[in-house]
Amino acid sequence: MNGSNNSTGGKDNGLYKWDKPIVMVVDDEESILTTTKLILENEGYQVELSTSGEEAIDKLNKDVKVVVLDIKMPGLSGFQVFEEIKAKYPYMPIIFHTGVPAKKKDRRNIRRQFKPHAYVLKGSDPEQILDTVASAVESYGNILRNIEFSEDLYKELKQSSAKLQINMEGIIQTMAFTVEMRDPYTAGHQRQVANLACAIADKMGISKEQTDGIHMAGIIHDIGKICISSEILNRSGQLTELEFNMIKTHPQVGYDMLKSLEFKWPIAKIVLQHHERMDGSGYPSGLSGDNILVEARILSVADVVEAMAPHRPYRPAIGIDKALEEISQNKGILYDSNVVDSCLKIFKDKGLNFK
Repeated sequence: MNGSNNSTGGKDNGLYKWDKPIVMVVDDEESILTTTKLILENEGYQVELSTSGEEAIDKLNKDVKVVVLDIKMPGLSGFQVFEEIKAKYPYMPIIFHTGVPAKKKDRRNIRRQFKPHAYVLKGSDPEQILDTVASAVESYGNILRNIEFSEDLYKELKQSSAKLQINMEGIIQTMAFTVEMRDPYTAGHQRQVANLACAIADKMGISKEQTDGIHMAGIIHDIGKICISSEILNRSGQLTELEFNMIKTHPQVGYDMLKSLEFKWPIAKIVLQHHERMDGSGYPSGLSGDNILVEARILSVADVVEAMAPHRPYRPAIGIDKALEEISQNKGILYDSNVVDSCLKIFKDKGLNFK
């Protein structure tokens, strides 16, 4: 680490500009606080130290960009502090920093229940905590920037609500095009998912009005990906766990961008739920069964089939047969049985070309 290489502090990360981002470190061990503070300050961060969960909650404010949080502490545990922070600042990234190694299953359960930005062991390579904090700062900046963008967009749209209703589909298409321009490998993905989802809905006997809503949601279901850096979206090769966790924020960000817009359909909720799974293993909320909107259940199957078939930068094309095999094998587990059956009938009866 070189103190002159201040790649984060005081510079524009390309997406959101902060002067020396503030990182709060919460731990009851003085040695950990001192070591972590030195590592982060040497890289240009401002560091706010808290020796207890109660102190951290009292000190926390909107200027803090990342919280590095111990799990086992006297008084409030790290898990309790996590919940308190998220209640005030739902998008603030929190990194669990623990000295107790946990089994892979336990770490997975922690990530599923609390959804921290990352889970880092104390005493690991200093570069790991630096890389994790850097990715958290970037992620938070992207999210805040796009929330601001959506609020500004909403104000403009409210001023011309009549035009909004007339030109709604054009606006939706523009939003979809914005995402596709940033990710050429998935250009057309949203449109293709929307078309397949509508075909499935028609096969299921869903009303035309409800199907129109599915189409609208389909062509912007990945709008939240505008908060993900192009380097990650266009990465060739396997994504890291941190990169994948950043991508997993897109349904929530999409929801926050759309929730204030006045659609005839629950577009924002459909977008929010399109990665939920019937057994509760999806994200961001772990919803299951009928708690997932039927529109989102349809969209999720269409999304999986279209995503698996073509080429992606991190893998070659898998093909439609494998995509259909995936939804068949997980029918009633990950995917709604009626939706899967209708999708399979479409390809069995006449096929469907993604154009």
